[in-house]
Amino acid sequence: MEITTDILILGGGLAAYAAAVELRDSGRETLVVAKAPGASALNSGAWDIADSPIRGPRDEWVEWPSWREGLKEILRRQESHPYSVLARGSSDGDFADFVAAKVRAAAEALPLEMAEGDPLALVTDFGTVKPSAWVQASMRDADLRRWQRAKVLVLGVPGFPNFNARFLRHSLLEQQERQGKSHLDFAGSLELEIPELQGRVSLKPVELAQRLDREETFVAAGQAIVRYLEGKVYTHLLLPPVMGIENTPAILEALRRITGLAAAETLSGPMSVPGWRLQAAMERFFQERGIECLEGEAVGFDAEGRRIKSLYVHQGDQRHKVRAKAVILATGKYVGGGVERRGRWKEPIFNLPLFLQGKALRAQTLPQVSRPGVAERQPFLGAGAAINPMGQPLDADGQVVYDNLFAAGGLLADFNPAQERCAAGVSIVSASVAARHAAAAC
Repeated sequence: MEITTDILILGGGLAAYAAAVELRDSGRETLVVAKAPGASALNSGAWDIADSPIRGPRDEWVEWPSWREGLKEILRRQESHPYSVLARGSSDGDFADFVAAKVRAAAEALPLEMAEGDPLALVTDFGTVKPSAWVQASMRDADLRRWQRAKVLVLGVPGFPNFNARFLRHSLLEQQERQGKSHLDFAGSLELEIPELQGRVSLKPVELAQRLDREETFVAAGQAIVRYLEGKVYTHLLLPPVMGIENTPAILEALRRITGLAAAETLSGPMSVPGWRLQAAMERFFQERGIECLEGEAVGFDAEGRRIKSLYVHQGDQRHKVRAKAVILATGKYVGGGVERRGRWKEPIFNLPLFLQGKALRAQTLPQVSRPGVAERQPFLGAGAAINPMGQPLDADGQVVYDNLFAAGGLLADFNPAQERCAAGVSIVSASVAARHAAAAC
């Protein structure tokens, strides 16, 4: 089967979505091809834009720099970082304003309410506190920087091992002891028995979220919370990040109304319900905009000179030939399959060379590009495709490989989505730049 489109987006995560947002009013026909949901399905619920490289782990929450200050440090210190490369080609005035505009546009187009803060100090389900800039609205009241002598009740569910309410309560109190300002006055914990789940063990996050989406389950849980709170003086309710998948806004609003407390989910670890909400919202955007999505894997391409003419996509036992005027590569790093090392380092679809710290990777072994400490920042996690300021991938000599090929997101070289707190910002901004130039290349 042969398919024709103007712009082909390879990937199913946040970068693919941001490219589609940029293209929505371009008049260009767009096709998205993804073999699986992107790493966005693992998203904690927060969008990190730019955390300062010089922020210390012991810095007090009120002293955390804004993402704009973090961006300034990245641009000053890391010349091969995607932000630095893209900033060199920016003609839209202040680059930070450009970043802010693109992230806001992506948030506002999403069928999922996001809340902005600068910065946010967000509680995680591990009991840590994480800086970020945007968060799903169900989590906005978990911003510790804005708590003032809060009295918080941490709510767990028996049989759900991913969220230990008692441990999280102790962790928050310990971290408060290191703060100069009294954000947290008191913390308690409650294991909430949900009648239809009594006796269950090893509940999975998605299963619990689906149960809470049911009105009868949530009503029973809400009534139990109200009974427990009678005569108590809590100000905040901190919840596991499983408050429904489809009905989360209604659930949180109801909890705030019936308890009178500022109720919020924590951020989530892997097996993330907030990540699935984000993925589902992006897929709804594609559907509402009439953007065709093809589940399949790109396995080869045809080129003529420095232009890609078509790609071959396997979908089950079918093989499609997709003709496109421009291609945006947003396949991620290791999780999405955008980065491989099989004898040598490469990007598997177009055989692009990979770079690390501004230099092309060839046959380096993993120990040569890693560090022994488990907690250390691992260089190999920054391996990826090098781009020019237009988002075009480069060969080992620094030359454009294909004039109508553009790259975005986690695939890019010299930033580490797993350990640097700028993954969402880089994905959105690089995809916006790539999409703009891809439209011009049609």
